[in-house]
Amino acid sequence: MDSFEIQLDKAQLSRDNFSAENFIPGLFKSGSKPYDKLKSAIEREFRPNGASEVIQMDIDRVKYDAATGKGSFRVVLAINYTFGCEDLLIKKQDQTSEWTFFIDQQLFCIFFYSSPYIDSRSTADEF
Repeated sequence: MDSFEIQLDKAQLSRDNFSAENFIPGLFKSGSKPYDKLKSAIEREFRPNGASEVIQMDIDRVKYDAATGKGSFRVVLAINYTFGCEDLLIKKQDQTSEWTFFIDQQLFCIFFYSSPYIDSRSTADEF
């Protein structure tokens, strides 16, 4: 499972009309630091399939419970897999990655967590 956090300023979370459904997709705009963190985490998630490079990400299915501060979203992505030994490039569209998040109103921070069901590589795989 992969995770990361994004520190926010007080004004970003303290709006009366805060909507995670609009805020989360806006947070991950291409070229931003949050986008780069999510892209890197997803590339690690998909690494067992080959050398992965995310070329496009779209956020959808954002859900948020303001009472608990917990939410979730899905990332729909296009990804390239490179296999250097075979000199092969495979492009895949409409791949998905599921994420959960927790907004800490006291720390003005959002914690993001990938699916706990992701097949992660173990050091035992090296032997």
